[in-house]
Amino acid sequence: MNIPTHALEFGPLLRSWRTERRLSQADLAHAIATPPRHVSFLETGRANPSREMVSRLSAALEIPLRQRNLLFKAAGFADLYGDRDISDHEMRMLQKAVLKMMTAHDPYPAFAIDRHWNLRDMNASGRKMWAPIAEAFSLDDPKHPPNMLDATFSPDGFRRFMVNWEDYARQSIQRIHREALSPADLHAALHRISIYPDLPEDWWALDVSYALDPVFTVRMEIAGRALSFFSVMASITVPTATLAQELRVETMFPSDEATENVLQMMVG
Repeated sequence: MNIPTHALEFGPLLRSWRTERRLSQADLAHAIATPPRHVSFLETGRANPSREMVSRLSAALEIPLRQRNLLFKAAGFADLYGDRDISDHEMRMLQKAVLKMMTAHDPYPAFAIDRHWNLRDMNASGRKMWAPIAEAFSLDDPKHPPNMLDATFSPDGFRRFMVNWEDYARQSIQRIHREALSPADLHAALHRISIYPDLPEDWWALDVSYALDPVFTVRMEIAGRALSFFSVMASITVPTATLAQELRVETMFPSDEATENVLQMMVG
């Protein structure tokens, strides 16, 4: 989303989010059960929102928690959602829950990823899958975890094992545009992968006409074994903590019986 330079003015910020979500003022008004005229007044500054109205608008627009705090500030209110360090007791409990979920996903790979695409944890099958690139992307320093963008776009990472690399890369860049939690995250992610070779210039911009495959298959060949996966990305939702919402889990599933057999053998 293109946040305006006067980002802490409530009206322009609300209009930017509404435009990003491709809703008319009437659509948004219907979603929050208020007259369209009131939405217009909020965007032009002729009306000031209550704290409850900011909450209703944020929910209707599906704004990430960290960005909701910006909307509250722009309306003159304090942050509603805590930005606590991941080492807090509650966050450690959350990490344990995520690890149990990923462990239950074995023998299929699963990876926990933060808002910056840093790898935070993985299950046993994920570690097996990571082994061929572990020399280039070490897991030994938890304070400096490997980044999943580097691990997939670098020639030293999974890229060299991907049979359908070009399709995967194009699909991934469009997903980054849609899944980034803020414009700053989007810029940082695209800048990070731009250093890698053989990425055509016409891949970088958001292509609104580009149809993302609901189930995109990644085909790989590792140690002479053909593997075929599709993945599902799930966000962790804790309604009062931005860091919790920003932790995502990517679970990978075999898309054919041969891959299923290989995974069963690898972990078993």
